[in-house]
Amino acid sequence: MHISIVTALRGRIRRMQAPIALLAALTACSGDSGQSDTSFTATATTTTTNPSTTDTTVGTTDDATTSSTTTTSTTNAVTDTDPGTESDTSVMPPACGNGVLEAGEECDDGRGNGDANACTAECKTAACGDGFVHDGVEECDDANPDNADACLDTCKAAACGDGFVHEGVEACDDGNDDDTDACLSACELAACGDGFVQEGVEACDDGNDEEDDECTTKCAPPSCGDGLVQAGEECDDGNDINTDACTALCLNAKCGDGHVQAGEECDDANQSNTDACTNMCKSAKCGDGFIQAGEECDDGNSNNDDTCTNMCKNNQCVPSGQRAPLNNMSLDSASGCWNGNPCDQDVWNWNADGQNFQSFGEAITCSGAETCVQNVGITTYASTNVCAGSWDIYCDGVKAGTIVTNGKQCIDSAMSNGCKVTFTPRKCAAIELRAVEDNDQTTGCCGGNNPDSMIMSVSAW
Repeated sequence: MHISIVTALRGRIRRMQAPIALLAALTACSGDSGQSDTSFTATATTTTTNPSTTDTTVGTTDDATTSSTTTTSTTNAVTDTDPGTESDTSVMPPACGNGVLEAGEECDDGRGNGDANACTAECKTAACGDGFVHDGVEECDDANPDNADACLDTCKAAACGDGFVHEGVEACDDGNDDDTDACLSACELAACGDGFVQEGVEACDDGNDEEDDECTTKCAPPSCGDGLVQAGEECDDGNDINTDACTALCLNAKCGDGHVQAGEECDDANQSNTDACTNMCKSAKCGDGFIQAGEECDDGNSNNDDTCTNMCKNNQCVPSGQRAPLNNMSLDSASGCWNGNPCDQDVWNWNADGQNFQSFGEAITCSGAETCVQNVGITTYASTNVCAGSWDIYCDGVKAGTIVTNGKQCIDSAMSNGCKVTFTPRKCAAIELRAVEDNDQTTGCCGGNNPDSMIMSVSAW
């Protein structure tokens, strides 16, 4: 109750202060010069009475003046009188907003107080962080120290370049305008394609998505291995593997590039066909058509009757016309009634040197010193057809032809009777004669099985 009464009385006293001051001024002006000033006393009394309490407020102003000086003093007193208690007199507490700086106040601009002014409505000096935006001084004031929101702790509105990352608005903020570091001056993270070259990270950045200009979309100059096919490149698969379809030099894989790719046996990157790898990237071998080390010839075919055998041996020789000394019978699988050696003689003779063949596939081989020959001839038993037959002739395992004696008289000299096979001259160290189907269906030479054929002598020349 005392506080409310005091507050009410304060208001009344304030309304009285202005008239009292005016009266004091008028009194001072009404006196004559040289006369003493007249004392002025003004008294304001307010009495409030309720059934239990009587409050009396007395305001007295005494104006005592000597000479030409006027002194005014004002005393405010509050007297509370309650039935059954003694009177209590105290000084009124200060009032914020009265324009007078009093105890407990930082400032008091009277009617100039306000939360947007230098002195707040609570008589506090305006300061950043008080939650009030001081007009003309502060841009904002959210009363917190968080620099990631819209208002900094310096009461400045958050802005790109202030050095603080505004959450939800900025990706970064390094407080500078350098567009070559990790954060652009627009507070965006540096990235390839932003048009700025990030130092130590990018070699170039032209800000476009063209791949055929001086800077690729990977922010690097065009180069083999970047995965982009540029001028001068046949391909670019972005790796340094030389065994796939695109080499590390950005050239299409091919035979002769020095790298073994699928479908190649070798690749020595040269144009020589006489080394271990041909120009077709195939391993060198007899029959490839190229003469390599250890080969006398290579005609690239499988014809053994020409000048180069299938063993890549040269058949280019000149026969002497003399009987070759192939007199040793090194193979004998014939099973007939005569089992001699027809290899050591040329002329037919009635003796035990003949060989009778009782099955197709049986053979004899005449061997000796390697000799250049182009003919092989035989004699058979007398003039009777019952011992005739057919034999395949092989020179060192290579078939040279077939001798057929059906309907012929193969007697006298094997070299002159016409029962022979002629082929391309070649060197032979072994002549094989193998019985084959003769289609004569005759028997009676030795009284055995078909073919029941016989050879009496063999010559090669």
